[in-house]
Amino acid sequence: MKWVLALTYLNLLNHLNNVRGPHLVVCPASVLENWEREFKRWCPSLSVIKYHGATRTAYSKELRYLSKTGKPPPFHALLVCYSLFERHSVQQKDDRKILKRWKWSCVLMDEAHALKDKNSYRWKNLTSLARNAEQRLMLTGTPLQNDLHELWSLLEFMLPDIFATGDMDLKRLLNVEDRDLIISHIKAILGPFILRRLKSDVMQQLVPKTQQVEYVHMGNEQQKAYKEAIEEYRAAARAPVMRLYESNSNSIVVDLPQRQISNYFVQFRKIANHPLLVRRLYNNRDVTRFANMFYTRGTFGSNCSLERVIQELKSYSDFSIHSLLLCHGIRDANETLLDEHVMASAKCQALAELLPALKEDGHRVLIFSQWTSMLDILERALDVIGLTYKRLDGSTQVAERQTIVDTFNTDSSIFACLLSTRAGGQGLNLIGADTVIIHDMDFNPQVDRQAEDRCHRIGQTKPVTIYRLVTKSTVDENIFEIAKRKLLLDAAVLQNVIDVEDQLDMPEKTMGEILSALLLG
Repeated sequence: MKWVLALTYLNLLNHLNNVRGPHLVVCPASVLENWEREFKRWCPSLSVIKYHGATRTAYSKELRYLSKTGKPPPFHALLVCYSLFERHSVQQKDDRKILKRWKWSCVLMDEAHALKDKNSYRWKNLTSLARNAEQRLMLTGTPLQNDLHELWSLLEFMLPDIFATGDMDLKRLLNVEDRDLIISHIKAILGPFILRRLKSDVMQQLVPKTQQVEYVHMGNEQQKAYKEAIEEYRAAARAPVMRLYESNSNSIVVDLPQRQISNYFVQFRKIANHPLLVRRLYNNRDVTRFANMFYTRGTFGSNCSLERVIQELKSYSDFSIHSLLLCHGIRDANETLLDEHVMASAKCQALAELLPALKEDGHRVLIFSQWTSMLDILERALDVIGLTYKRLDGSTQVAERQTIVDTFNTDSSIFACLLSTRAGGQGLNLIGADTVIIHDMDFNPQVDRQAEDRCHRIGQTKPVTIYRLVTKSTVDENIFEIAKRKLLLDAAVLQNVIDVEDQLDMPEKTMGEILSALLLG
């Protein structure tokens, strides 16, 4: 467990060099409570303050005064969230000013791949604060996320005097053009700066992990919705904005704005996951009728015009409109969605078969989705199937997250835990489950890898199975292929796997090229 190694290191600084801080630990909100718990367990002689929520309010005035007057902080270690470095509120800016006034012994970043984008406010604000720290320690199981430039951002954060590159391309920086030579150079550069413990190093303490890809086939209605979306965008693509290249070859590329490409992709992905994630069942006439009702009730506030309410509801998905109706006590079967609507996706049908069988065999399950709107549908689906569950996503209060984790791990009557991939996919210990279902994959496969490791970790006593749900004949398959190629790069650079390097020669399709194939048939 990486936090044990990190805390052992802080203990060594204390005992060997008499360095008791101050240390700053930056981590995702989901693991704040766990860091506080592990500090008390492994470093009982160091005083720790969790600077978030109610404790932030309690300590902010005292810390502001002490930092302004040049007095030492009232702690040996301070725990903060990454969000403190990415928001622009007056409170966040004041907090950053307080932290910059102290000279930190060690600035420790947990899940340090959060610093992969050197152009982000998060990266810039943390770099400004950590510049004068005596040491920087970065913890991550997945330092290579999408490409080598993101890996280089971590190196530049850690040692800017050595790795600062400006906007120079890595090929120019390394003075090589050949891909194999670039990988070889990166491996040599990383050597002195990365201490990596692979699972193979501790395999005796880990249970086996099995990967399984479940290809699912859309039913008639979902297939119809997917085809309608493609036809709609084919019509839109005939606008003058489209420009074709290489017309005399088999490769046709559509020149569309990146944002438009992303929007198209998201729409196709949503339908591939569940048609209720878009608005299709509720037509414009229904929307206008509901808008009049909500406008009369003042649902969207007294200053919101009827036209604005209509436009707002037009942007809602079918399930969002359904949920809004239920929230206002409208339960008419002619207005709200039925159980068959909720189960009318290939993936929900697969879960309806898989989950009861897993429960029958004594397994417990973590189900991950990137979209909280999909988690909303999955909650209803589990109710229909008749299974118990907990839920944790970005809207879950930080103070409640560890309680949910502890409850799930100790209460075997709770069969499943629904988690958003970003909020629940890193740092949490959920060894009460032995099965992970990736409902919808991320373009970045390391995000899904992090999710897998919530239950495949030291302390797990049962073999772990990972299921990935992939909808056939949709962009789901393209995303799966893109993710596999990114994992090959990780294996070549970080795991010294040589026999995968030839596979990196396979051409990687861009979103635009995939979309072109869809739009133009």
